[in-house]
Amino acid sequence: MLDIIRRHPLGFFLAVLMHLALVALMIFGLDWINPPKVQQPMGHVVQARLVDTEQLAREKQAKLAEEKRQLLEKRKQEEKKKLEQQRREAERKKQAEIKKRQEQKKKQEAEKKRKEEQRKKAEAEKRRKLALEKKERERKKKQELERKRKLEEKKRKEKEARRKAEEKKKAEAKKKAEQERKKKAEAERKRKAEAKRKAEQKAREEELQAQWAAERDARERASVTAAIKRKVQNSWLRPPTAANADLQATVRVRLNDSGSVLLVQVLKSSGNSAFDRSVVAAVNKADPLPMPKSPTLLSEFRDFTFIFRPSK
Repeated sequence: MLDIIRRHPLGFFLAVLMHLALVALMIFGLDWINPPKVQQPMGHVVQARLVDTEQLAREKQAKLAEEKRQLLEKRKQEEKKKLEQQRREAERKKQAEIKKRQEQKKKQEAEKKRKEEQRKKAEAEKRRKLALEKKERERKKKQELERKRKLEEKKRKEKEARRKAEEKKKAEAKKKAEQERKKKAEAERKRKAEAKRKAEQKAREEELQAQWAAERDARERASVTAAIKRKVQNSWLRPPTAANADLQATVRVRLNDSGSVLLVQVLKSSGNSAFDRSVVAAVNKADPLPMPKSPTLLSEFRDFTFIFRPSK
């Protein structure tokens, strides 16, 4: 209530004035100009007592202020009690944490001490093992040196024995190789002499065969050429413009494997175009032309040149 009065003093002052005005109206009334007639009470008169509203308001405000003060005091006590509990709880936790850290520290120190003892034991055990290993290595090293010495001695003796055996074997092998060499040389000499004889005989035979084949091809070439000229001659018709002329033309002819004419071309003209045309016509008319049986001559007669001179 006091907080409300402090925050709104003007409102509180106006409210007090309004209450005072109401009290004045109740006391004096509005009929003081024409006062009413006094009437005798008809029954029992009740005695009334005027209540001071301002006093009541003050008492009420004082009561509210007291209640508020008590409430604040109670809250302060509770808050103080709560803070005390929190302080005691924090102190308890703090002491517990200190105790826990001390216990942990003791455990850590004990663990550290235990590990240090283990480390010292491990180092002592390691030194002992290293000493034993060193002693064992020295013993094995001596054994290995002795074994190597004996092995070297054995290898030396075996090497000496192998050397002597090898020298003996080499001498025998050399003797045998010399015999084999002489035998092979004789056999090679005989083989070369026989091969030379066979080669000379084969060369003579090939030469005779080539000579015979050349003569045969020459005869067949001449025969086929004559047959071609003869067949072209038989197919040729003398043109009127070349009736009394002694003409000749060089002709290129291309044939397939069966003798069919693929191409006829005048390479060297006779000077008479009608004669040249008659020769080309005669070659085409004589198709197919004779072909040699020899495989070596087939390619020769597939594309060949001949001079056509008509017989008289």
